[in-house]
Amino acid sequence: MCRLKRSVIGGIAVLAAMLFASGALAAGIDSPVAIENIPNVVGLGVGMIPDYLGSDNYTVAAAPFFRWTLAGSERYLQLIATELSFNVLNHPNFILAPVLNYRPGRDDVDDDRVDKMRDIDDTADVGISAGYVWKNKSNPRHRFVTSLTFYGDAGDVYRGWLVQGGARYWYPVSKPIDLQIGVGATYGNSQYMDTYFGVDSRDSARSGLKKFEAGEGFRDVNAQLAAVFHFSMNWHVAAGVKYFALVSDASDSPIVDKRGDSNQFVYGLGVAYSW
Repeated sequence: MCRLKRSVIGGIAVLAAMLFASGALAAGIDSPVAIENIPNVVGLGVGMIPDYLGSDNYTVAAAPFFRWTLAGSERYLQLIATELSFNVLNHPNFILAPVLNYRPGRDDVDDDRVDKMRDIDDTADVGISAGYVWKNKSNPRHRFVTSLTFYGDAGDVYRGWLVQGGARYWYPVSKPIDLQIGVGATYGNSQYMDTYFGVDSRDSARSGLKKFEAGEGFRDVNAQLAAVFHFSMNWHVAAGVKYFALVSDASDSPIVDKRGDSNQFVYGLGVAYSW
């Protein structure tokens, strides 16, 4: 039974890396996911993500995943692509984890007019993630997970903060297959929103785009659909798609409304090994 649980979570882990972490490579398109069990697992996801958040051009990205669990404990260290977290709670349902995240900037993009705008430097986020996991006692593969993560800029680039929340429902449709559906949203303060979606006077003169100041508000709402296939006790493959609808000032920004698309997608395929 222990090995079966590990195989299940191994597959979930690679899906988390694929759908959540690969988005981080696109200037923070999403947050990490809290997983309700704590196996030792390593995985790699490969997928298609927007060239920048709001772009209508897509690029290939890889998302590594690693999780190491303290023996006899619910505490774990986890790396999802650019984000490192550590769950400090020794509890089967509640999760609380300090977060350190590398947030790539925006430069050398495919759109020629957006590329003329000033580059946005890479930065580091620090934050905290909290979550709750409901598990079916007779089958822990059947579960409902909620998470809320706060990020603050530690690198003096966007000088603000954002909050990402989500809920995910997992259902085992057969012995080797789990299906997942999920929803979520992201809210950013004015400094964050204006850094990534604003067009100041200098940017306007360089690119020809209209000046635009983005204010505090929701950045996106999102939904996802995914499947995990357990080929053995140790090897797992996952596939999925996540949809982001940019809203409010994020969708009204000229880099999205005029040069990109408010409908954003992340596609992925991944493999994981658990032990």
